[in-house]
Amino acid sequence: MRPTSVTGCLRPWRPRRPESSKGRRSTCCSSSSERRCYGEQQRVPAIRLRQRLGTEKEEESMSARSLRSTFRYGVLAVVLVSLLAACAPAFAPTVAPAPPTPAMQPTAASVQPTVAPSAEPIKIVFWSHDFPPREKLDRKYIAKFEEENPGVKVDYVIGPGDDAQYITKLMTAMASGEGPDCFNLLSMGAGPLLGQGAVAPVDPKVYGFDSQQALEKSYVEGTLEGFKYDGKLYAVPSEVSLYSLFINKDLFAKAGLDADKDYPKTWEDLIPLARKLNKTENGQLVQRAFDFTYGMADDATSPVLTLAGMAYQLGGTVLNADASEATVDTEPWVRSLQFMQDWVYKEKLGNPALTVSTIGFYEGSVAMALSGSWYSSYVKDQNEAVYRVHTVKPLPRWKDAINNTGAYMYAYGLFVNAASSPEKQALCQKLIKELSSHSEEYLSEAGLLQPTMALAGSQAIKQVPNMDVFLSDMKGTPYWPAHPKTFEISDALTRAVQRAVTENQPAAEALRQAKQEIDALLKEQ
Repeated sequence: MRPTSVTGCLRPWRPRRPESSKGRRSTCCSSSSERRCYGEQQRVPAIRLRQRLGTEKEEESMSARSLRSTFRYGVLAVVLVSLLAACAPAFAPTVAPAPPTPAMQPTAASVQPTVAPSAEPIKIVFWSHDFPPREKLDRKYIAKFEEENPGVKVDYVIGPGDDAQYITKLMTAMASGEGPDCFNLLSMGAGPLLGQGAVAPVDPKVYGFDSQQALEKSYVEGTLEGFKYDGKLYAVPSEVSLYSLFINKDLFAKAGLDADKDYPKTWEDLIPLARKLNKTENGQLVQRAFDFTYGMADDATSPVLTLAGMAYQLGGTVLNADASEATVDTEPWVRSLQFMQDWVYKEKLGNPALTVSTIGFYEGSVAMALSGSWYSSYVKDQNEAVYRVHTVKPLPRWKDAINNTGAYMYAYGLFVNAASSPEKQALCQKLIKELSSHSEEYLSEAGLLQPTMALAGSQAIKQVPNMDVFLSDMKGTPYWPAHPKTFEISDALTRAVQRAVTENQPAAEALRQAKQEIDALLKEQ
């Protein structure tokens, strides 16, 4: 049972974006009564934050906000543990990918799995989480697949309207033997399935390659690491993302700054830059240069993925080599959390009681915010004036960084159920190949990055503003570990962040407590 302390927004990936704010239904919340898409959340009382941080929060009602994506890790933790934890082997933490090697070309004669003729139509069931722009393309290419495979029908099932419910439903079905033949799943949620052998490895021959190694080289370095277990690849991504730095060029210009030249290359650069961009009225911050997300109810990005990325730049990892112990109380983590805490208390440049930075950015009151590649189209939908003056730059690095990397990566992958018949597994492999062979269209029409080398070198990606920044930040950057306790581990770290920034608990103490909580979880394995 997870502790009852405030966890706020723990969601590490993009929210289910509305198709438009102009009269169409949001895929996340359709009314103010549904505004917390992932169940009721406790939130740090605003009055306590105001008293502790010495600010007055004069914000519009949060019920009117359009970014409502609070992830219930506690629900997922209970489901994952109760359904799939038995006998799961220990997971090794994600490690930095190997240096790039020259890409290999597909074999001349691509070997495809064959399906025996059958008098009866063959039905394969494919589940996916809810995201309408992608659904439209999925249906288009499922129809193409059915046309090219007579006698095969795909039952395309869209899951519940939020990831917590979707993953709960999927895990329940898999545990009962009633799971779909293939499915789309968040990389962070795949740990239990990988550990139980519940999913089938990717067949590289379906993609025209003789080996897994050759297939991996057809993707941008490191972008498949989140779908590997014991060296084997178990999925290809339907989308990959991580956080980079969004900048409002107009706010920079009004402060006499050039966003392309004066953006912060390092975390240390942020402090003097903020003093030029921040504005106060009656002692209150009315314009912020930058702010972190702190795990609050309306956060759309995870403070943990940012914090872990900062720590990794200094050599810090989430777990030790054999995943038996947390390493989140080490110097790289303490230094990173101390920076976030100092941003609030010592430097007084940010404030978790104010509008979260990803909302403040598109409202025009925050000059810089961290988010994923999907966020540009969301900004355009919410405030086209800000969209027209925005750009994206790499995640800042520490001046003495050991690893030149970004925030931890996350992705959704396309998996095959190992319990399905060999015939259906072969068909699912072919279907997934079809759905992952149109990366240019998924990028241009749905804003989703399927990071193939072909896409990275195409004219199409050059026509998408700032996408090169995200691809560059991905190189060498690890995924968040796909561990059976992944959600509880992230939850413990989010609580540490909140204790540091809302209660001013010393960073080292907050992280020691998080380590104790995580170590206790690991002993349950």
